[in-house]
Amino acid sequence: MKISDTVVGAGFVAAGAAIAAGTLGYPTLDAGHPGPSLFPRLVGGLMAAFGAVLAARGVRARDVTETVAWRELHRSAGFVNALYVLGGVLAYILLVDRLGFLLMGALVLFVLMWRLQVRLWQALVVAIVFTAAVHFLFAKVLKVPLPPGLLWW
Repeated sequence: MKISDTVVGAGFVAAGAAIAAGTLGYPTLDAGHPGPSLFPRLVGGLMAAFGAVLAARGVRARDVTETVAWRELHRSAGFVNALYVLGGVLAYILLVDRLGFLLMGALVLFVLMWRLQVRLWQALVVAIVFTAAVHFLFAKVLKVPLPPGLLWW
């Protein structure tokens, strides 16, 4: 099962352009300081640029889109892993305000590492330490408000 690199690359170009276009209405800050649109535009631009490279390589190689065996897709580890990532992102979005950044971040990271067959104790330690480090960086150093959730009600 393989989808053409040209098609995937074009999809990334479209997604990157949509992300960058979505930030056009974001406010700007005074004195030339980077505003809230900086990182989304950067990510969108990089997605579009690398998608264009992938699409160009696909065109040059004259690859073709093969038929995807939809009934066999659930057996593909890559597809199932992508569903876990999507589920983790959706769970984070839906539950972060109620449970908080520390709990949801550690839980999502732990589940994804467990799915990728990291040892249980290593996944737990890395999820806790990494989430705590990200929380410290954003909440304490950069003063970005993160949802406290259950830990600070």
